[in-house]
Amino acid sequence: MNSPAVRRVTNAIRDCALIMCENATYIKRELPHVEMRNALKSHTADVCESMFGIQHDVISEICEIEELLKSTPDWAVVSSRIDRLITWLSTDLSRMHQLVMALREDSQHHALALVLVQESAVNILNAFQSATAAVDALASEKE
Repeated sequence: MNSPAVRRVTNAIRDCALIMCENATYIKRELPHVEMRNALKSHTADVCESMFGIQHDVISEICEIEELLKSTPDWAVVSSRIDRLITWLSTDLSRMHQLVMALREDSQHHALALVLVQESAVNILNAFQSATAAVDALASEKE
């Protein structure tokens, strides 16, 4: 494992967190203009708030990894922190998936809400796949 490879991973993870936040911002901005049941609207807002929070956590953790890379890092610690970041992102991605599924069940009544959230979910999923691909490349380099 080398520092440039780790930085490629942290950049991809940072990008994913930023895309989560951008899409959460977009959803929250459009939410008042979309008809949906109050329970689903509240659930949607909660998922967005979680994504705002994860961005801060991810950036803080990446800064700590950057500090570790300035010295001779313990690669097990770096790897553990990267795994933690992916877990955090996947947790929010799972929440987004659950929201999409709930909106699909209710799509006859609120199709625009489904489109709003589903398109953002695709953007986030694409960014997450890029991050996990970078992690996989790092892992195969380590072998």
